[in-house]
Amino acid sequence: MRATSTLALLGLLTLPLAVQAQTTPIADSVYLVKGATLAATPMAAWKKGDAIESASGDAAKKAPRKAVRYAAKLVPWPTATVKELVFTKKGGGVLHPITDEKTVFVLSGSVAATVDGKPVTLAAGDLASLPSGALTNAGKPADAVVIAWTAQSLTPGATPAVVRGADVQPRNMGGLTLKRYEFPGNSVRVAAQSKGFKTAPNSAKTDSLIRMTKGPARFFQNGQEFTAEEGDFIREVAGLQHNWECPEDSGFVTTSALPVGAGPIDASKATDIPPAK
Repeated sequence: MRATSTLALLGLLTLPLAVQAQTTPIADSVYLVKGATLAATPMAAWKKGDAIESASGDAAKKAPRKAVRYAAKLVPWPTATVKELVFTKKGGGVLHPITDEKTVFVLSGSVAATVDGKPVTLAAGDLASLPSGALTNAGKPADAVVIAWTAQSLTPGATPAVVRGADVQPRNMGGLTLKRYEFPGNSVRVAAQSKGFKTAPNSAKTDSLIRMTKGPARFFQNGQEFTAEEGDFIREVAGLQHNWECPEDSGFVTTSALPVGAGPIDASKATDIPPAK
């Protein structure tokens, strides 16, 4: 069944159509946030001695002239927040203090980070779990896009980790190519869906917090239908039936988040590989 325009306009199923920054928690009944209508929050970060200070919104406009300036789109789902951080060479490249981010995935460009007390360089397609300190330039200031999640570990005792995209072998499953980045306590999945690919209705034990990397694709959940495009954010809700239909090639990157109030779960048993239709 297609979502009614009345519900969509009321914001019960998707974020309202007006361009705006999302700062308040998203209602549990919202399943898709349109990236094109989600305003980016101006950000600024600068070094002050050994510390890194930062500001956002109107305060970023008053940051020191030497500050690195970038933009952040924040999607505060009920189970965790997804952040899209966009850095530019013109803005000074990369400088972002790690606060509540538990996993960072480099969508494009490269960044430097600290993981388990060691400096690392993350290229496009690499990720870090439980980074600390700050994301910084990996060399000269350059463009970069990072997707970050605040989702807690699915299991206790998680430890920091780096996973290189070059080390993750893709799994081809009849129209779906999946790269699964395993690390202690969770995983990140990078999916490429071919034109004509469909999944059967299925559900999972955890939320899947998605950022679309290519579209369009049709996403169905809880009896509603949505068109998902590049830059959109989707929440596959634990326990709800959902499925996909791909009229064109499409793709996304996602991680898992525990349902509100849920206890630990074996990350290897979190259902996140949908059956083909």
